Amino acid sequence: MGCCGSSTVDAEEHLDYSGGNVTLVTDQKNWDNTMEEVAEHGKTVVLKFSAIWCTPCRNAAPLFAELSLKYPDIVFVSVDVDEMPELVTQYDVRATPTFIFMKNNEEIDKLVGGNHEDLQEKFEQLNRPKLYDDV
Repeated sequence: MGCCGSSTVDAEEHLDYSGGNVTLVTDQKNWDNTMEEVAEHGKTVVLKFSAIWCTPCRNAAPLFAELSLKYPDIVFVSVDVDEMPELVTQYDVRATPTFIFMKNNEEIDKLVGGNHEDLQEKFEQLNRPKLYDDV
Protein backbone atom coordinates (compact mmCIF):
# COMPACT_ATOMS: atom_id res chain seq x y z
CA MET A 1 0.00 0.00 0.00
CA GLY A 2 1.35 3.39 -0.93
CA CYS A 3 1.96 6.27 1.42
CA CYS A 4 4.03 9.37 1.07
CA GLY A 5 5.72 9.24 4.44
CA SER A 6 5.99 7.10 7.50
CA SER A 7 7.35 7.07 10.99
CA THR A 8 7.47 4.75 13.96
CA VAL A 9 4.51 5.15 16.31
CA ASP A 10 2.84 3.21 19.08
CA ALA A 11 0.55 0.59 17.51
CA GLU A 12 -2.20 1.40 20.04
CA GLU A 13 -2.47 5.02 18.89
CA HIS A 14 -5.09 6.32 16.49
CA LEU A 15 -5.28 9.47 14.43
CA ASP A 16 -6.45 12.49 16.39
CA TYR A 17 -9.89 13.74 15.35
CA SER A 18 -10.52 15.62 18.59
CA GLY A 19 -12.99 18.42 18.26
CA GLY A 20 -14.67 16.72 15.32
CA ASN A 21 -17.50 14.30 14.73
CA VAL A 22 -15.58 11.37 13.22
CA THR A 23 -16.42 7.73 13.93
CA LEU A 24 -13.30 5.63 14.30
CA VAL A 25 -13.91 2.08 13.07
CA THR A 26 -11.68 -0.45 14.78
CA ASP A 27 -13.56 -3.73 14.36
CA GLN A 28 -16.22 -5.45 12.29
CA LYS A 29 -19.02 -4.91 14.83
CA ASN A 30 -18.31 -1.18 14.94
CA TRP A 31 -18.27 -1.09 11.13
CA ASP A 32 -21.57 -2.99 10.86
CA ASN A 33 -23.28 -0.72 13.41
CA THR A 34 -22.02 2.45 11.73
CA MET A 35 -23.04 1.38 8.23
CA GLU A 36 -26.43 0.15 9.45
CA GLU A 37 -27.11 3.55 10.99
CA VAL A 38 -26.00 5.31 7.80
CA ALA A 39 -28.29 3.13 5.66
CA GLU A 40 -31.22 3.60 8.02
CA HIS A 41 -31.03 7.38 7.76
CA GLY A 42 -30.02 7.56 4.08
CA LYS A 43 -27.05 9.77 4.83
CA THR A 44 -23.98 10.42 2.74
CA VAL A 45 -20.87 8.89 4.28
CA VAL A 46 -17.20 9.64 3.75
CA LEU A 47 -14.82 6.81 4.50
CA LYS A 48 -11.24 7.83 5.20
CA PHE A 49 -8.84 4.92 4.88
CA SER A 50 -5.65 5.79 6.72
CA ALA A 51 -2.92 4.57 9.04
CA ILE A 52 -1.25 6.08 12.07
CA TRP A 53 2.20 5.61 10.50
CA CYS A 54 1.20 7.58 7.38
CA THR A 55 2.31 11.21 7.59
CA PRO A 56 -0.22 12.53 5.00
CA CYS A 57 -2.97 10.71 6.93
CA ARG A 58 -1.96 12.40 10.17
CA ASN A 59 -1.73 15.76 8.42
CA ALA A 60 -5.24 15.36 6.96
CA ALA A 61 -6.85 14.35 10.28
CA PRO A 62 -7.46 17.89 11.62
CA LEU A 63 -9.07 18.97 8.34
CA PHE A 64 -11.25 15.83 8.29
CA ALA A 65 -12.39 16.66 11.84
CA GLU A 66 -13.05 20.28 10.85
CA LEU A 67 -15.07 19.22 7.81
CA SER A 68 -17.13 16.89 10.02
CA LEU A 69 -18.32 19.95 11.93
CA LYS A 70 -18.86 22.04 8.81
CA TYR A 71 -20.98 19.32 7.16
CA PRO A 72 -23.05 17.78 9.98
CA ASP A 73 -25.41 15.96 7.58
CA ILE A 74 -22.53 13.81 6.33
CA VAL A 75 -21.26 10.85 8.35
CA PHE A 76 -17.47 10.86 8.71
CA VAL A 77 -15.80 7.49 9.25
CA SER A 78 -12.12 6.74 9.70
CA VAL A 79 -10.91 3.22 8.93
CA ASP A 80 -7.41 2.16 9.97
CA VAL A 81 -6.03 0.02 7.14
CA ASP A 82 -3.99 -2.07 9.57
CA GLU A 83 -6.98 -2.88 11.78
CA MET A 84 -9.52 -3.51 9.00
CA PRO A 85 -7.65 -5.12 6.06
CA GLU A 86 -10.83 -6.77 4.76
CA LEU A 87 -12.33 -3.32 4.10
CA VAL A 88 -9.15 -2.28 2.31
CA THR A 89 -9.70 -5.18 -0.07
CA GLN A 90 -13.46 -4.63 -0.35
CA TYR A 91 -13.02 -0.96 -1.31
CA ASP A 92 -9.88 -1.53 -3.40
CA VAL A 93 -7.78 0.90 -1.37
CA ARG A 94 -4.26 1.04 -2.78
CA ALA A 95 -2.81 4.08 -1.00
CA THR A 96 -3.33 6.09 2.15
CA PRO A 97 -5.12 8.30 2.70
CA THR A 98 -8.04 7.38 0.47
CA PHE A 99 -11.40 9.10 0.85
CA ILE A 100 -14.47 7.29 -0.48
CA PHE A 101 -17.74 9.20 -0.73
CA MET A 102 -20.86 7.02 -0.58
CA LYS A 103 -24.60 7.48 -0.83
CA ASN A 104 -27.17 4.68 -0.58
CA ASN A 105 -24.33 2.21 -0.05
CA GLU A 106 -22.78 3.08 -3.43
CA GLU A 107 -19.52 4.86 -4.14
CA ILE A 108 -20.19 8.27 -5.69
CA ASP A 109 -16.67 9.70 -5.60
CA LYS A 110 -13.13 8.92 -4.50
CA LEU A 111 -10.04 10.93 -3.65
CA VAL A 112 -6.60 9.42 -3.17
CA GLY A 113 -4.05 11.51 -1.31
CA GLY A 114 -4.04 14.06 1.46
CA ASN A 115 -4.13 17.32 -0.50
CA HIS A 116 -6.21 19.70 1.62
CA GLU A 117 -7.45 21.82 -1.28
CA ASP A 118 -8.59 18.75 -3.24
CA LEU A 119 -10.41 17.37 -0.20
CA GLN A 120 -12.19 20.66 0.49
CA GLU A 121 -13.19 20.89 -3.19
CA LYS A 122 -14.72 17.40 -3.06
CA PHE A 123 -16.92 18.47 -0.15
CA GLU A 124 -17.92 21.67 -1.90
CA GLN A 125 -18.87 19.67 -5.01
CA LEU A 126 -20.82 17.22 -2.90
CA ASN A 127 -22.81 20.00 -1.26
CA ARG A 128 -23.52 22.21 -4.26
CA PRO A 129 -27.20 22.44 -5.05
CA LYS A 130 -28.03 20.64 -8.26
CA LEU A 131 -29.72 22.77 -10.88
CA TYR A 132 -31.10 19.78 -12.71
CA ASP A 133 -32.13 16.39 -11.43
CA ASP A 134 -30.13 13.48 -12.74
CA VAL A 135 -32.17 11.67 -15.35
